[in-house]
Amino acid sequence: MLTKTDLASFRQCPRRLWLEHRLPEVADPADATNWRRARDGNIVGAKARERLGPDIVWPLRHENPAAAAETARQLLQASPKKAAVEVPLIRNNLYARADALIPAPDGYVLQETKAATHSRNTKAHHLEDAAIQRWVTEASGLRIARVELNLLNNQWRYPGNDDYAGLFRTIDVTNAIGPLVPQVPEWLASCEAVLTGPMPETQTGRHCADPYECPFQGHCRKLDPPQDAHPLDLLPGSGGKKLARELATKRGHRSLLDPHPEDFTGTDAPLYRRMQTAHKRGQPILEPGARAILDALPYPRYYFDFEGIDLPVPRWKGVRPYEQIPFQWSCHIEHEPGRFTHEEFLDLSGDDPSLPCIEAMIGAIPPKGTGPILVYYEAYEKTRLEELALRHPEHADTLHRYIARLVDLHPIVRSNYYHPAMRGSFSIKKVLPAMAPEMDYRALGKVSDGTAAQVAYLHAVFEPGLSEDRRSELRAKLLAYCKQDTWGMVEIARRLADAH
Repeated sequence: MLTKTDLASFRQCPRRLWLEHRLPEVADPADATNWRRARDGNIVGAKARERLGPDIVWPLRHENPAAAAETARQLLQASPKKAAVEVPLIRNNLYARADALIPAPDGYVLQETKAATHSRNTKAHHLEDAAIQRWVTEASGLRIARVELNLLNNQWRYPGNDDYAGLFRTIDVTNAIGPLVPQVPEWLASCEAVLTGPMPETQTGRHCADPYECPFQGHCRKLDPPQDAHPLDLLPGSGGKKLARELATKRGHRSLLDPHPEDFTGTDAPLYRRMQTAHKRGQPILEPGARAILDALPYPRYYFDFEGIDLPVPRWKGVRPYEQIPFQWSCHIEHEPGRFTHEEFLDLSGDDPSLPCIEAMIGAIPPKGTGPILVYYEAYEKTRLEELALRHPEHADTLHRYIARLVDLHPIVRSNYYHPAMRGSFSIKKVLPAMAPEMDYRALGKVSDGTAAQVAYLHAVFEPGLSEDRRSELRAKLLAYCKQDTWGMVEIARRLADAH
């Protein structure tokens, strides 16, 4: 029997569906992103059920899907005026569980809850999910008055005192899914055909992470045909990808080495030409302009980085769903050329870390000082400081002073440096190992990126029964990761300043 999850996998990639059923053992090791998505979904689902009150119908799980569906049908008949949750349903060998069936004057409201925030444009995969659920439910004999998506309201702020009345915002998608519902049996037939045939032919690409990261990417990359060593789609950003498509379509180019330098157009043309030259030579290129920018910065210099946690269901007063709350920072202070000290902050208490974070910053970075605060990708730190100022207006002046002192290393790197090993990416995780191979993030182990840091925080703070030894281990890993980020910025600035 197939499930709604199977159809979702098929819609993303037929090979993913086939591998999930036929070769699940070749999946990549479970990663932090998928762990967080599953955790967030469970937490949001639990809150959605709480909204319906304690007097609900909740069919027990059953090993036999058909028996589970029949039991659920009988429970609904016995309690027609009660909301039902996690309702098992079957149609034509397709099994699904309705998040909620809520009684309405003209039938039931079929409500699907997602651990996603409300936005102007409803995501296509959410509509497909609701369409599948509607099609399966139609066979149950229940009258469906309308279909809703139940999404997190990211304009609402938690008022405290366990009051989550405004957490969700529902959208009526009955009409939006109308054209999709008749397609569901076609998707089901295609799934069945895929599973009875050989492994589908496909290649890795954007679909491997849309809408979710596929756990079979590592396996599938091994099956891809040989790729050009310098593919044209290394050109970064939406503008670079668009130009790559145009050059491939109109000129037949496939390699970054193919185009004439004058073929690279647009505001980023100098970057594209630098990339092409670096790939042709097999060597990095560092433009002389970087040194002048850095030499103009006064001392002391503060190399700074936040780590934040974005909980789908806020725990702290005044916080929105998925609002990033800094729980950690690292700061390397260069008092004069080559003389450094280090300050750091990490709050694993489980309380709102915002105010302690601000107070620790004030102790490390004089608010009325003039030294630049160097960051990598300014938008993140700037937004965190703006949000902290909004929630703690008593410190707003200080935080806005910090914002005015931010100096972003990212555009300096992008305008002046490129190494072929970066493969078109200017993230610090690509730039730093290219500039300073001894600082490869893989050496940090499991806490080696922002998502892994969030997962470590969640384990350290919210995992029941966690031992103090394990919490101390997680603390050490978090401190090491954040410290590498800021020392990495020191190394990047040092190498950029070597430009001649």
